Amino acid sequence: MPLLLLVGVVSLFASTGTSLLDLVGGAPPPRDEFHIRRVEFKPGEIRIRVTNPQRPELTIASVTVDDAIVPFQTDGPATLDRLRSSTIIVPFQWVDGDPYTVGVTSSSGIETQFAVPAAVEARGTSPRGFLGYAIIGLLVGVIPVALGLGWLPSLRRADARWLAAFMALTAGLLSFLALDAFAEALDLQARLPSGFQGTGLILLGVAASYLGLTFVSQRFSAQRRQGGASPLEGVALATLVAIGIGLHNLGEGLAIGSSLALGELALGTFLIVGFMVHNITEGLGIAAPIAAGERASRARLAALAIVAGGPAILGGWIGGFLTSDLLGVLFFALAVGAALQVVVEVGRYVARRAPGGLRSGHVIGGYLAGVIVMYVTGLLIA
Repeated sequence: MPLLLLVGVVSLFASTGTSLLDLVGGAPPPRDEFHIRRVEFKPGEIRIRVTNPQRPELTIASVTVDDAIVPFQTDGPATLDRLRSSTIIVPFQWVDGDPYTVGVTSSSGIETQFAVPAAVEARGTSPRGFLGYAIIGLLVGVIPVALGLGWLPSLRRADARWLAAFMALTAGLLSFLALDAFAEALDLQARLPSGFQGTGLILLGVAASYLGLTFVSQRFSAQRRQGGASPLEGVALATLVAIGIGLHNLGEGLAIGSSLALGELALGTFLIVGFMVHNITEGLGIAAPIAAGERASRARLAALAIVAGGPAILGGWIGGFLTSDLLGVLFFALAVGAALQVVVEVGRYVARRAPGGLRSGHVIGGYLAGVIVMYVTGLLIA
């Protein structure tokens, strides 16, 4: 009944043809500018992907390259509705490595510009490209995490207090990853047109991954103790840690793939080297829960390494062939929620099983050490 009454009130007001903005003296007109999402260089042509971020329709009136008006055609409609996209094809003999500035002007005369520091031919999808991004994802994600699992034999021999410190270090690692992913998500959503509601997408991703992993952890707990939800430990907790790290590595692969696809080769190279060093510490975070619980087979350890590092391959494919800021926001938001949920589970475990609980000096020092380790290795990426 309240919904029906609301619909009736709105319908009655709308039937008069009056705008709410007219009641307060109107509103300024929109800027009528496009959002340039991507510029690709193909042999003999430039492709410009544009989106209309505003409510009114926008028409592509003219295109410029380095302030010179050039002929163009569109692969799609020239007049775009709200949040609709089209690709502008400009016949142009560009020079490899030269900088260019492209501009798209709407029918109202407002120009949007996009600067390209160095023109590089865009590569399409190919078996070689898929293999290349897969190898990069393997080197960045799976292999470093697997090497980090080499800490496991030493952790099994550690004193209970030091084992608690390494568990707290895992929480520190994941806290840093959560904050890092949140910063990346905010940065990417700032580039999106406002119509995509980037902040709402971040909240949706965080909530979905946090609640989803909470459901998974409750199922694991129910299997361990019939009728109750005990804190996770051992392989079950390590699996949650691997899932949280894997979602973050999905975003890392997306960043690497996007940078390489857009011709930012120096940035892509630094990201590859930095993430390789960065991710070795993530294997330690997976090994710590296993050292405190039951033994795991080599096959199980290999599966955990793939769960944690494998998403870097998928992220590389998506970033290299799609380059979507919208997906980037969603992936990093998913990583935030997953990391926070695993931090909660690790905290529950440490509070119950560690000597001295959360107030232990070993636990506090381990948590701070985890943050410091991630910060120091993260300097390589910056």
